[in-house]
Amino acid sequence: MQLSKENMKKIMAIIAFGIGFYWLLNNLNDVSIFTGYFINLLFPFILGGILAFILNIPMTKIENFMKRKQKMKNSKFPVRTISIVLALFLFLVLLLLISFLLIPELVDNIRLLLTNIPKFVEDVQDWILDLANSYPDVQKQIENAFRKEMNFNDLTVNVLNYVISSSLNFVASLITSIFTLFTAIVFAVYMLSQKEYLILGVKKLLYAYLKKEYVEKILEIAQLSNKTFSKFISGQCVEACILGIIFFVAMTLFQFPYALIISVLVTCTALIPLFGAMIAMVIGAILIAVTSPWKALLFIVVFQVIQQIENNFIYPKVVGKSVGLSSIWTLLAVLLGGSLMGVVGMIIGLPMASILYAILRNETNDRIKLKKIKI
Repeated sequence: MQLSKENMKKIMAIIAFGIGFYWLLNNLNDVSIFTGYFINLLFPFILGGILAFILNIPMTKIENFMKRKQKMKNSKFPVRTISIVLALFLFLVLLLLISFLLIPELVDNIRLLLTNIPKFVEDVQDWILDLANSYPDVQKQIENAFRKEMNFNDLTVNVLNYVISSSLNFVASLITSIFTLFTAIVFAVYMLSQKEYLILGVKKLLYAYLKKEYVEKILEIAQLSNKTFSKFISGQCVEACILGIIFFVAMTLFQFPYALIISVLVTCTALIPLFGAMIAMVIGAILIAVTSPWKALLFIVVFQVIQQIENNFIYPKVVGKSVGLSSIWTLLAVLLGGSLMGVVGMIIGLPMASILYAILRNETNDRIKLKKIKI
């Protein structure tokens, strides 16, 4: 290889990358601390960007609808402003509706749960003692252990103290969260109102510092990512709401306790592909078991029936094949995303894998066409 100016740049870049990578490996702890601090500092703006992406989905539909009506009537309205206001209004109404419905129900359910815990523990104690009736020595040991180590009044007091301290911490974190949410909403509104200007600015930067073919590839991937994530989010949200409503109706008909809380939990966890339903089922069964173990078993049966209906009829119709992955790749994407980034990774792992799959599929087909191979 000749030591031309271009080759020298490549060699220097490789050496610099190697030195940087070696330093990174030797300072992973410091880098992790700095990254965490940096993310916390920018979290309101990161949240604002995510919120802008989500709000862009209904905003675009409202905007396109208004533009069609505007052409028919030959009138001029500030379409973008009205679209942003309506999308934000829908988001805030949904947030307030959930809060006003959920918070009173949550308080009542916590009160009911605290009332039922001592009785539940006593029932478990009686069940264990009944089992030990045929073994008198074991029965005496169990009775002594319960008398010495378990005081149900103290247990209730400890739970109440924990609830009070947690409530104070919740109020403090709530104030911080409200400020963060307000900052994120303001930032999201600015992003939505000037999204074409921001996109144009990014394009100019890319074309200024990268080769044209690289920029075209980046823009193609960005367009594919936007399309895939938009379809995935809208489909998952609609499917989760339908599933939550079905569960609320079924739990009300069967007179299960905690119907609203568990239905909202099902709606939220349904956003996690594959494993979300299992999380909701386990938590719901535990809550109901405190009131009635037999109802908890019935809840699991009802849950499985609804889950089968959802998997075979609702999910394919609502979400469809927006992600374009087979079941084995879907499972792998969710597991890998969850191991890398937890719950967030489980949610975004599926559309990310879909994007990578689409890119690889297009590249493979293009290479096969260039080689003029028929398969």
